[in-house]
Amino acid sequence: MHQDMESVLEQLRAKGLRLTPQRVEVIALLYQLSHPTAEQVYSLMAKKFPYVSQTTVYSTLKLLKDQGIVNELTYGDRSSHFELTEDEHAHFNCKVCGGIYDVDVKEAEKLNTMIKTDEQFEVDFVRVEFYGTCKACLTA
Repeated sequence: MHQDMESVLEQLRAKGLRLTPQRVEVIALLYQLSHPTAEQVYSLMAKKFPYVSQTTVYSTLKLLKDQGIVNELTYGDRSSHFELTEDEHAHFNCKVCGGIYDVDVKEAEKLNTMIKTDEQFEVDFVRVEFYGTCKACLTA
């Protein structure tokens, strides 16, 4: 479960970062959308802020990523997708519709602990991905 929007904004304030209307809107859109691309965020931003540039959206997403508020999900030749940082979870990627779904995987932390016991590694994070066909595409 991700933190509420006010605590995200407070994190930015505490780090001395300005809360511009554009930054606040990017964060709001990340709460509303499921794993959007930067292009999707920009498209919706442009409706509310007609003069916003793609550069503003990309730099805001990068800033949020650098601050640990947003995760960037990359999939080879596909566009990056973004999500608010949450508890450990996996992703299911539908090969038919391209949808990305969160999957609760409580065992991921066990994997992290297991590899930490081997002193040859220091784990920054664990990323578990599943690929297949989602229920909606199976029944279509």
